[in-house]
Amino acid sequence: MLTHLVYALDMGGGGGEGGDGGGGILGLILPFVIVIAIFYFLIIMPQRKKEKQKQAMLNAVTKGDRVVTIGGLKGTIVGVDDREDSVTIRVSGDVKLEFLKSSIAQVISKDRSAE
Repeated sequence: MLTHLVYALDMGGGGGEGGDGGGGILGLILPFVIVIAIFYFLIIMPQRKKEKQKQAMLNAVTKGDRVVTIGGLKGTIVGVDDREDSVTIRVSGDVKLEFLKSSIAQVISKDRSAE
């Protein structure tokens, strides 16, 4: 395999193929450039967009929002602490739990009756 690579990179004249001799390196690099472009457009760009949307959702979380955590716990936000990047969620009655904002999977709806 290494000999094929060396042969492809050999751009000297003297071969008996009659080609232009300069297309070998371009033919080797072009598939890598195409694969990198495909990865960028199909994997990296959508992932960045999704991460920006999640960060916007977490920054917009306010008191009274109904949320679901990554563990599946549903509750209503009763407090937001931006300094510690955490929220306090009321699960049931007087049961309140403190979570990091990053543990919120989704915001279900606003529940203004909690205020």
